[in-house]
Amino acid sequence: CQTPRVPRVLPRLLPRDGETRSFIAIYLACMRGARSMATQASKRVRATDTPCIVQMQQMLRGREGVLSLAQGIVHWPPPEAALAAGVAAMGERSTSLYGPDDGLPELRAALKEKLRVENGIDSGEVMVTAGANQAYTNVVLSLLDAGDAAALFRPYYFNHLMALQMTGSQLDLWLPPSLPDLQPDIGALRAELEARARGDRPPLRMLTLVNPGNPTGVMIPRGTLDEASRLCASHGVWLVVDNTYEHFEYAGEAPHECVSGEHVINVFSFSKAFGMMGWRVGYVSFPAALAPEMLKVQDTIAICPSIASQKVALGALAAGRGWVSQRVAGLAEQKALVLAALAPLGDGAVQGGSGAIYLVARLPPHAADDVAAVRTLAEEHGVALIPGSACGAPGHIRVCYANLPLEQTREAAARLRRGLQALVDGGAGRRA
Repeated sequence: CQTPRVPRVLPRLLPRDGETRSFIAIYLACMRGARSMATQASKRVRATDTPCIVQMQQMLRGREGVLSLAQGIVHWPPPEAALAAGVAAMGERSTSLYGPDDGLPELRAALKEKLRVENGIDSGEVMVTAGANQAYTNVVLSLLDAGDAAALFRPYYFNHLMALQMTGSQLDLWLPPSLPDLQPDIGALRAELEARARGDRPPLRMLTLVNPGNPTGVMIPRGTLDEASRLCASHGVWLVVDNTYEHFEYAGEAPHECVSGEHVINVFSFSKAFGMMGWRVGYVSFPAALAPEMLKVQDTIAICPSIASQKVALGALAAGRGWVSQRVAGLAEQKALVLAALAPLGDGAVQGGSGAIYLVARLPPHAADDVAAVRTLAEEHGVALIPGSACGAPGHIRVCYANLPLEQTREAAARLRRGLQALVDGGAGRRA
């Protein structure tokens, strides 16, 4: 790019006086400024974290044979009935047209019934979105002005932080640590809300919880959810709960439960439970009074969710929770393999596993650079993880145990154990 210049003919057409020279100088300055501004991204986006999944994909590009325990996906495809619905949708004229902004009426009706029966949510509205991330972004844009205070407990889901950063709430983000057992610190929340009520800081506008947690892999018990909801209600704070991993509950652990209310918004997804990551279908349950504002955001970003994907989602709902539960139960062996692979890190280093599909592990002090550790494990041992620093937990790693079928998980776990033992031992034992 070159600085725009005044056309050569311009000085010859205008009188040669001081006023003309001033005009030309101002014109050139304005054009230089315009060029500088045109090549600068917004401050909000520049202040937003780089997505760690994209960084991982770029790091692995061109590398063959690396097994991933990184991105949060499942190894099973959608139900056969769902895929059959997708095939049938290809020949239907309606699939190629715009649909209702908030989703197909038949899907929204089915989701309201699911919310009533499975989640105990029997009021409010439902909007279908292009995945849970878009649902959360719709919520952030509908509830927060730039600079409004919002809260996430560390370790947090990185895309939640990014949504808050790029919409301007990075100016007042409260990011308290979770309790040692990775549960939300309700005592800290109460103290913060009371301090802000006294005028010490601007009021908190929104608190986000993930249940079960990403990256923590911890199910939040009903009592904790109820207390968080009561505190938010009494201080005029929106409570947003991301229930993407609602189906991933395990025997002997607390079940997944939802809270609802006029101050509560619940986000859900088809991606994980039904193996529909690439179909991009999520949904959000919210108080009816928010519907006009949520529709503004939806119409601006997506207009409507993919019609074909919504028809696949209807087929997935028909397969039902039992279909998902069978596959979630089948993850027990994968989880055990990955837990055994993390053993070199020592007693007490590994947490999570009571919900979702994740384990969080603390690296040894001499290898606490989690980004470097993840790079070493990928490049030298052929297994990919997520660095904890991407989630506000430096010195830790996030491991997903649902990505791969059993035999591939077995091999990935063997590589992970060798790599972690090498890190613990100081770098020996590289991949052959």
